[in-house]
Amino acid sequence: MSTTVDMESPLAQQIIDVIAREGMVDRSKITATATLEDLGLQSIDMVMILNGIEEKFDIYVPMDESIQKIANVGDVIGVVSGLVEADAQKSGAKQQGQAI
Repeated sequence: MSTTVDMESPLAQQIIDVIAREGMVDRSKITATATLEDLGLQSIDMVMILNGIEEKFDIYVPMDESIQKIANVGDVIGVVSGLVEADAQKSGAKQQGQAI
């Protein structure tokens, strides 16, 4: 997976906040290339982080191939950003449909 994400974007910063809070990780150690192992995260921590992301953004994070390929924080931000953007587009389409 690619790690070319904008770590300074507001969405990335919100995702980093969730990772820091739910993973109990020092926020300063969270970089795009930091692996989950670098941060000392176990699989149960990832479950907590993904649950926190679902709650924060009101989205469903499927346990599909994209999640299984996550190797670092940049991957997490990339996958979650895609899900949040897809959800926003879906919500926008629903609102337009209701207005007609």
